[in-house]
Amino acid sequence: MRDWAAFLWLLILGGPWVVWLRQSLRTRDRERQIRLARHSSEVGYSLVAEQRWPEAVAALDDALSLTVKHALTQEADLYFYKGYALEQMQRHEEALSAYAACQACKAGPSLRKYRPLAAFRRGYLLAQLSRWDEAASALRESISGASRNRQPKLELSARRVLLRVYQAAGRHEQALACLGEALSLTHDLEDQSAEAAILDLAGDVYVALRQPKQALRKYEQSLDLFRRLGNVETALVVQRDIGALYQAFGEWDNAFVWFEACQQEAERAQDVVGHARIAYDVACLHIHRGDPESAAALLLRSMSLFRQAEDREAADQVGRTLIGLGVSMHRQATAEQMTYRDIQRGSAAAEDEEEG
Repeated sequence: MRDWAAFLWLLILGGPWVVWLRQSLRTRDRERQIRLARHSSEVGYSLVAEQRWPEAVAALDDALSLTVKHALTQEADLYFYKGYALEQMQRHEEALSAYAACQACKAGPSLRKYRPLAAFRRGYLLAQLSRWDEAASALRESISGASRNRQPKLELSARRVLLRVYQAAGRHEQALACLGEALSLTHDLEDQSAEAAILDLAGDVYVALRQPKQALRKYEQSLDLFRRLGNVETALVVQRDIGALYQAFGEWDNAFVWFEACQQEAERAQDVVGHARIAYDVACLHIHRGDPESAAALLLRSMSLFRQAEDREAADQVGRTLIGLGVSMHRQATAEQMTYRDIQRGSAAAEDEEEG
Protein backbone atom coordinates (compact mmCIF):
# COMPACT_ATOMS: atom_id res chain seq x y z
CA MET A 1 0.00 0.00 0.00
CA ARG A 2 2.85 2.31 0.85
CA ASP A 3 4.44 1.54 -2.54
CA TRP A 4 1.29 2.58 -4.38
CA ALA A 5 1.01 5.73 -2.35
CA ALA A 6 4.61 6.61 -3.07
CA PHE A 7 4.06 5.99 -6.77
CA LEU A 8 0.98 8.19 -6.79
CA TRP A 9 2.82 11.00 -5.03
CA LEU A 10 5.69 10.64 -7.49
CA LEU A 11 3.23 10.81 -10.39
CA ILE A 12 1.49 13.85 -8.93
CA LEU A 13 4.67 15.70 -8.17
CA GLY A 14 6.80 14.54 -11.12
CA GLY A 15 4.16 14.42 -13.87
CA PRO A 16 4.18 18.14 -14.62
CA TRP A 17 7.95 18.05 -14.78
CA VAL A 18 7.84 15.24 -17.35
CA VAL A 19 5.32 17.17 -19.46
CA TRP A 20 7.43 20.30 -19.17
CA LEU A 21 10.55 18.36 -20.16
CA ARG A 22 8.84 16.90 -23.24
CA GLN A 23 7.52 20.30 -24.32
CA SER A 24 10.93 21.84 -23.72
CA LEU A 25 12.62 19.20 -25.88
CA ARG A 26 10.03 19.70 -28.64
CA THR A 27 10.47 23.46 -28.47
CA ARG A 28 14.22 23.14 -28.64
CA ASP A 29 13.96 20.75 -31.58
CA ARG A 30 11.60 23.12 -33.40
CA GLU A 31 13.91 26.09 -32.72
CA ARG A 32 16.84 24.06 -34.00
CA GLN A 33 15.00 23.18 -37.20
CA ILE A 34 13.90 26.80 -37.66
CA ARG A 35 17.54 27.90 -37.33
CA LEU A 36 18.46 25.20 -39.84
CA ALA A 37 15.73 26.46 -42.22
CA ARG A 38 17.05 30.01 -41.96
CA HIS A 39 20.61 28.81 -42.47
CA SER A 40 19.58 26.79 -45.57
CA SER A 41 17.73 29.86 -46.88
CA GLU A 42 20.78 32.09 -46.45
CA VAL A 43 22.99 29.47 -48.11
CA GLY A 44 20.51 29.20 -50.99
CA TYR A 45 20.39 32.98 -51.50
CA SER A 46 24.21 33.16 -51.44
CA LEU A 47 24.48 30.36 -54.01
CA VAL A 48 21.98 32.17 -56.26
CA ALA A 49 24.11 35.32 -56.01
CA GLU A 50 27.17 33.24 -56.95
CA GLN A 51 25.20 31.69 -59.87
CA ARG A 52 25.79 28.17 -58.57
CA TRP A 53 22.38 27.07 -59.71
CA PRO A 54 22.20 23.30 -58.89
CA GLU A 55 23.57 23.81 -55.36
CA ALA A 56 21.19 26.74 -54.87
CA VAL A 57 18.16 24.63 -55.83
CA ALA A 58 19.21 21.88 -53.39
CA ALA A 59 19.69 24.35 -50.51
CA LEU A 60 16.39 26.12 -51.24
CA ASP A 61 14.56 22.77 -51.35
CA ASP A 62 15.97 21.92 -47.91
CA ALA A 63 14.81 25.27 -46.59
CA LEU A 64 11.37 24.84 -48.17
CA SER A 65 10.80 21.40 -46.62
CA LEU A 66 11.52 22.80 -43.14
CA THR A 67 9.56 26.00 -43.81
CA VAL A 68 6.43 24.09 -44.84
CA LYS A 69 6.78 21.63 -41.94
CA HIS A 70 6.95 24.37 -39.32
CA ALA A 71 4.48 26.76 -41.03
CA LEU A 72 7.05 29.52 -41.40
CA THR A 73 6.26 32.59 -43.53
CA GLN A 74 9.17 32.80 -45.94
CA GLU A 75 7.84 30.43 -48.60
CA ALA A 76 7.33 33.16 -51.20
CA ASP A 77 11.00 34.21 -51.14
CA LEU A 78 12.22 30.61 -51.38
CA TYR A 79 9.89 29.62 -54.23
CA PHE A 80 10.84 32.74 -56.18
CA TYR A 81 14.58 32.18 -55.96
CA LYS A 82 14.16 28.48 -56.66
CA GLY A 83 12.21 29.38 -59.82
CA TYR A 84 14.89 31.86 -60.86
CA ALA A 85 17.67 29.28 -60.39
CA LEU A 86 15.71 26.66 -62.35
CA GLU A 87 15.09 29.21 -65.11
CA GLN A 88 18.83 29.81 -65.45
CA MET A 89 19.33 26.03 -65.72
CA GLN A 90 16.83 25.96 -68.64
CA ARG A 91 14.48 23.75 -66.60
CA HIS A 92 11.57 25.82 -67.78
CA GLU A 93 8.53 23.82 -66.64
CA GLU A 94 9.95 23.39 -63.13
CA ALA A 95 10.72 27.11 -63.00
CA LEU A 96 7.16 27.95 -64.03
CA SER A 97 5.82 25.65 -61.29
CA ALA A 98 8.04 27.32 -58.67
CA TYR A 99 6.89 30.80 -59.73
CA ALA A 100 3.26 29.64 -59.62
CA ALA A 101 3.84 28.26 -56.10
CA CYS A 102 5.25 31.64 -55.07
CA GLN A 103 2.13 33.36 -56.38
CA ALA A 104 -0.06 30.86 -54.50
CA CYS A 105 1.51 31.63 -51.10
CA LYS A 106 -1.05 33.00 -48.63
CA ALA A 107 1.05 34.83 -46.05
CA GLY A 108 4.46 36.28 -45.36
CA PRO A 109 6.12 39.67 -44.88
CA SER A 110 7.60 39.66 -48.39
CA LEU A 111 4.54 38.31 -50.22
CA ARG A 112 3.56 41.74 -51.56
CA LYS A 113 6.99 42.05 -53.16
CA TYR A 114 7.46 38.54 -54.54
CA ARG A 115 3.98 37.68 -55.83
CA PRO A 116 3.95 40.29 -58.68
CA LEU A 117 7.66 39.66 -59.27
CA ALA A 118 7.02 35.91 -59.72
CA ALA A 119 4.16 36.72 -62.10
CA PHE A 120 6.55 38.89 -64.12
CA ARG A 121 9.20 36.16 -64.34
CA ARG A 122 6.52 33.64 -65.35
CA GLY A 123 5.25 35.96 -68.06
CA TYR A 124 8.76 36.71 -69.31
CA LEU A 125 9.65 33.00 -69.47
CA LEU A 126 6.37 32.08 -71.18
CA ALA A 127 7.03 34.82 -73.75
CA GLN A 128 10.45 33.30 -74.46
CA LEU A 129 8.67 29.99 -75.05
CA SER A 130 6.22 31.73 -77.45
CA ARG A 131 3.25 30.82 -75.24
CA TRP A 132 1.64 34.18 -75.88
CA ASP A 133 -1.76 33.82 -74.18
CA GLU A 134 -0.29 32.42 -70.96
CA ALA A 135 2.44 35.06 -71.02
CA ALA A 136 -0.07 37.89 -71.45
CA SER A 137 -2.18 36.57 -68.56
CA ALA A 138 0.82 36.33 -66.20
CA LEU A 139 2.07 39.79 -67.17
CA ARG A 140 -1.35 41.34 -66.56
CA GLU A 141 -1.29 39.75 -63.08
CA SER A 142 2.13 41.28 -62.49
CA ILE A 143 0.97 44.70 -63.66
CA SER A 144 -2.08 44.55 -61.39
CA GLY A 145 -0.04 43.53 -58.34
CA ALA A 146 2.77 46.00 -59.00
CA SER A 147 0.28 48.85 -59.46
CA ARG A 148 -1.55 47.92 -56.25
CA ASN A 149 1.72 47.67 -54.28
CA ARG A 150 3.19 50.82 -55.83
CA GLN A 151 6.09 49.12 -57.59
CA PRO A 152 6.31 51.38 -60.68
CA LYS A 153 9.61 49.99 -62.00
CA LEU A 154 8.28 46.44 -61.98
CA GLU A 155 5.01 47.61 -63.53
CA LEU A 156 6.91 49.35 -66.33
CA SER A 157 9.03 46.24 -67.00
CA ALA A 158 5.89 44.09 -67.17
CA ARG A 159 4.14 46.55 -69.50
CA ARG A 160 7.15 46.61 -71.85
CA VAL A 161 7.21 42.82 -72.10
CA LEU A 162 3.41 42.72 -72.52
CA LEU A 163 3.69 45.15 -75.44
CA ARG A 164 6.17 42.82 -77.14
CA VAL A 165 3.97 39.81 -76.44
CA TYR A 166 0.94 41.49 -78.05
CA GLN A 167 3.08 42.53 -81.01
CA ALA A 168 4.55 39.05 -81.49
CA ALA A 169 1.09 37.48 -81.23
CA GLY A 170 -0.29 39.85 -83.89
CA ARG A 171 -2.60 41.57 -81.39
CA HIS A 172 -1.62 45.03 -82.58
CA GLU A 173 -4.77 46.85 -81.41
CA GLN A 174 -4.19 45.62 -77.85
CA ALA A 175 -0.55 46.69 -78.08
CA LEU A 176 -1.67 50.14 -79.20
CA ALA A 177 -4.07 50.38 -76.25
CA CYS A 178 -1.18 49.66 -73.81
CA LEU A 179 1.23 52.25 -75.17
CA GLY A 180 -0.20 55.29 -73.38
CA GLU A 181 0.05 53.82 -69.88
CA ALA A 182 3.58 52.55 -70.50
CA LEU A 183 4.75 55.96 -71.75
CA SER A 184 3.08 57.67 -68.79
CA LEU A 185 5.07 55.46 -66.41
CA THR A 186 8.35 56.37 -68.13
CA HIS A 187 7.54 60.06 -67.56
CA ASP A 188 6.71 59.43 -63.88
CA LEU A 189 10.00 57.58 -63.42
CA GLU A 190 11.93 60.02 -65.64
CA ASP A 191 13.29 57.00 -67.51
CA GLN A 192 14.17 58.40 -70.94
CA SER A 193 15.88 55.21 -72.09
CA ALA A 194 12.70 53.20 -71.49
CA GLU A 195 10.64 55.96 -73.14
CA ALA A 196 12.82 55.81 -76.26
CA ALA A 197 12.52 52.01 -76.41
CA ILE A 198 8.72 52.15 -76.07
CA LEU A 199 8.48 54.83 -78.78
CA ASP A 200 10.47 52.55 -81.09
CA LEU A 201 8.08 49.71 -80.30
CA ALA A 202 5.16 52.08 -80.95
CA GLY A 203 6.59 52.64 -84.42
CA ASP A 204 6.58 48.88 -84.98
CA VAL A 205 2.93 48.71 -83.89
CA TYR A 206 1.89 51.46 -86.31
CA VAL A 207 3.80 49.74 -89.15
CA ALA A 208 1.85 46.55 -88.44
CA LEU A 209 -1.38 48.60 -88.50
CA ARG A 210 -0.38 50.07 -91.90
CA GLN A 211 -0.16 53.63 -90.55
CA PRO A 212 3.24 54.81 -91.90
CA LYS A 213 2.94 58.49 -90.90
CA GLN A 214 2.32 57.69 -87.24
CA ALA A 215 5.05 55.04 -87.35
CA LEU A 216 7.59 57.50 -88.75
CA ARG A 217 6.70 60.08 -86.09
CA LYS A 218 7.27 57.56 -83.27
CA TYR A 219 10.54 56.35 -84.79
CA GLU A 220 11.80 59.92 -85.12
CA GLN A 221 10.91 60.68 -81.48
CA SER A 222 12.71 57.51 -80.39
CA LEU A 223 15.77 58.30 -82.50
CA ASP A 224 15.97 61.84 -81.11
CA LEU A 225 15.89 60.53 -77.52
CA PHE A 226 18.50 57.82 -78.11
CA ARG A 227 20.82 60.35 -79.76
CA ARG A 228 20.42 62.76 -76.84
CA LEU A 229 21.25 59.91 -74.46
CA GLY A 230 24.35 59.08 -76.50
CA ASN A 231 23.12 55.55 -77.16
CA VAL A 232 24.68 55.09 -80.60
CA GLU A 233 24.04 51.37 -80.92
CA THR A 234 20.30 51.56 -80.22
CA ALA A 235 19.94 54.72 -82.32
CA LEU A 236 21.33 52.69 -85.21
CA VAL A 237 18.60 50.09 -84.68
CA VAL A 238 15.93 52.81 -84.92
CA GLN A 239 17.52 54.19 -88.09
CA ARG A 240 17.27 50.70 -89.58
CA ASP A 241 13.60 50.64 -88.56
CA ILE A 242 13.03 53.89 -90.45
CA GLY A 243 14.78 52.49 -93.52
CA ALA A 244 12.70 49.32 -93.27
CA LEU A 245 9.54 51.46 -92.97
CA TYR A 246 10.29 53.22 -96.25
CA GLN A 247 11.19 49.88 -97.83
CA ALA A 248 7.93 48.26 -96.67
CA PHE A 249 5.88 51.03 -98.28
CA GLY A 250 7.87 51.07 -101.54
CA GLU A 251 9.73 54.37 -101.02
CA TRP A 252 13.03 52.96 -102.30
CA ASP A 253 14.98 56.23 -102.58
CA ASN A 254 14.25 57.22 -98.97
CA ALA A 255 15.08 53.69 -97.84
CA PHE A 256 18.47 53.89 -99.59
CA VAL A 257 19.26 57.23 -97.94
CA TRP A 258 18.57 55.86 -94.46
CA PHE A 259 20.35 52.55 -94.95
CA GLU A 260 23.43 54.23 -96.40
CA ALA A 261 23.54 56.59 -93.41
CA CYS A 262 23.26 53.54 -91.16
CA GLN A 263 26.18 51.87 -92.93
CA GLN A 264 28.40 54.89 -92.37
CA GLU A 265 27.51 55.07 -88.66
CA ALA A 266 28.05 51.32 -88.20
CA GLU A 267 31.50 51.60 -89.77
CA ARG A 268 32.39 54.58 -87.56
CA ALA A 269 31.22 52.75 -84.45
CA GLN A 270 33.03 49.58 -85.58
CA ASP A 271 29.76 47.72 -85.10
CA VAL A 272 30.45 44.56 -87.09
CA VAL A 273 27.04 42.95 -86.55
CA GLY A 274 25.18 46.22 -87.23
CA HIS A 275 27.19 46.73 -90.42
CA ALA A 276 26.41 43.16 -91.51
CA ARG A 277 22.67 43.61 -90.96
CA ILE A 278 22.56 46.89 -92.84
CA ALA A 279 24.54 45.43 -95.74
CA TYR A 280 21.89 42.70 -95.91
CA ASP A 281 19.07 45.28 -95.87
CA VAL A 282 20.66 47.28 -98.69
CA ALA A 283 21.21 44.07 -100.67
CA CYS A 284 17.48 43.33 -100.41
CA LEU A 285 16.77 46.85 -101.70
CA HIS A 286 18.99 46.22 -104.73
CA ILE A 287 17.11 42.97 -105.39
CA HIS A 288 13.79 44.85 -105.36
CA ARG A 289 15.23 47.45 -107.73
CA GLY A 290 16.43 44.80 -110.18
CA ASP A 291 20.18 45.17 -109.55
CA PRO A 292 21.25 41.60 -108.68
CA GLU A 293 24.99 42.22 -109.20
CA SER A 294 25.12 44.93 -106.52
CA ALA A 295 22.92 42.80 -104.28
CA ALA A 296 25.24 39.80 -104.61
CA ALA A 297 28.31 41.89 -103.68
CA LEU A 298 26.57 43.22 -100.56
CA LEU A 299 25.33 39.77 -99.55
CA LEU A 300 28.88 38.42 -99.74
CA ARG A 301 30.04 41.36 -97.61
CA SER A 302 27.25 40.76 -95.09
CA MET A 303 28.01 37.04 -94.82
CA SER A 304 31.72 37.75 -94.30
CA LEU A 305 30.94 40.21 -91.48
CA PHE A 306 28.54 37.80 -89.76
CA ARG A 307 31.19 35.08 -89.89
CA GLN A 308 33.69 37.54 -88.45
CA ALA A 309 31.25 38.14 -85.59
CA GLU A 310 30.74 34.35 -85.25
CA ASP A 311 27.00 34.69 -85.82
CA ARG A 312 26.42 31.43 -87.70
CA GLU A 313 22.63 31.64 -87.81
CA ALA A 314 22.68 35.08 -89.46
CA ALA A 315 25.48 34.04 -91.84
CA ASP A 316 23.41 31.00 -92.89
CA GLN A 317 20.38 33.21 -93.54
CA VAL A 318 22.45 35.50 -95.78
CA GLY A 319 23.90 32.45 -97.51
CA ARG A 320 20.41 31.12 -98.30
CA THR A 321 19.43 34.51 -99.73
CA LEU A 322 22.58 34.52 -101.85
CA ILE A 323 21.81 31.03 -103.18
CA GLY A 324 18.25 32.09 -104.01
CA LEU A 325 19.56 35.18 -105.81
CA GLY A 326 22.04 33.04 -107.76
CA VAL A 327 19.28 30.67 -108.87
CA SER A 328 17.12 33.62 -109.94
CA MET A 329 20.00 35.18 -111.90
CA HIS A 330 20.71 31.85 -113.61
CA ARG A 331 17.06 31.37 -114.58
CA GLN A 332 16.84 34.89 -115.95
CA ALA A 333 20.03 34.45 -117.98
CA THR A 334 18.84 31.05 -119.28
CA ALA A 335 15.45 32.47 -120.21
CA GLU A 336 17.10 35.26 -122.19
CA GLN A 337 19.36 32.79 -124.01
CA MET A 338 16.42 30.55 -124.88
CA THR A 339 14.47 33.51 -126.17
CA TYR A 340 17.37 34.45 -128.44
CA ARG A 341 17.65 30.85 -129.67
CA ASP A 342 13.93 30.75 -130.35
CA ILE A 343 14.31 33.90 -132.46
CA GLN A 344 17.17 32.30 -134.37
CA ARG A 345 15.18 29.12 -134.94
CA GLY A 346 12.14 31.08 -136.02
CA SER A 347 14.20 33.07 -138.54
CA ALA A 348 15.76 29.89 -139.93
CA ALA A 349 12.34 28.24 -140.32
CA ALA A 350 11.00 31.30 -142.15
CA GLU A 351 13.96 31.24 -144.57
CA ASP A 352 13.37 27.52 -145.31
CA GLU A 353 9.73 28.20 -146.11
CA GLU A 354 10.68 31.00 -148.52
CA GLU A 355 13.21 28.76 -150.28
CA GLY A 356 10.62 25.97 -150.53
